[in-house]
Amino acid sequence: MCPAMGYDLLVFDLDGTLIDSAPDIIASVERTLARLGRPAVGRDLIRAAIGNGVRKLIERTTPPPIEPVIEEFMREYGAHLLDGTRLYPGVAETLAALPHRKIILTNKPVALSRRIVEGLGIARHFEAVHGGDSFPVRKPDPACFRAAVGAAKNPLMIGDSGTDIETARNAGVPFCGVSYGYWKPGEIGAAERVVDRFDQLLGLLR
Repeated sequence: MCPAMGYDLLVFDLDGTLIDSAPDIIASVERTLARLGRPAVGRDLIRAAIGNGVRKLIERTTPPPIEPVIEEFMREYGAHLLDGTRLYPGVAETLAALPHRKIILTNKPVALSRRIVEGLGIARHFEAVHGGDSFPVRKPDPACFRAAVGAAKNPLMIGDSGTDIETARNAGVPFCGVSYGYWKPGEIGAAERVVDRFDQLLGLLR
């Protein structure tokens, strides 16, 4: 029997959707810039740069050359992945209650993503975790979405940002937005469906 609304796979974004990782990302960027003698930037700017992968994060927070900054950030953030990162309220319980097949598709590097979901105790709910380096392209390119979902006939994308909405549209699949994440003004309003709490997915998908 198919789950409600016929969805045979739920495709979740990670940062801003399942987890609040901003405290650790922001702190790691700040320490990296300070260690390399780069100018400090505001926390709001760093937060706004989350969601499009490490390269975009660093491009948006410091001038070139960025390769040394990326390298140092990866070391720094890799050592502090779970200092302050937490699941959003209701995530663990809702994932356990949803009967659908589930995967994660994020632009965060896959090794870091897997460490986080394992560390926060939710890895068992997902058939796979795909990161920004899992495929030749990343969100919002639909090729990474199609590669991630495989033979699924009716997947649903669930995320918090314009990148996630664009991914779903490019892939021609439905989208559900979450209003509590890292979205920017005007992004979530374009979503077909929006939930304000993660546990509201139960009512939407059952």
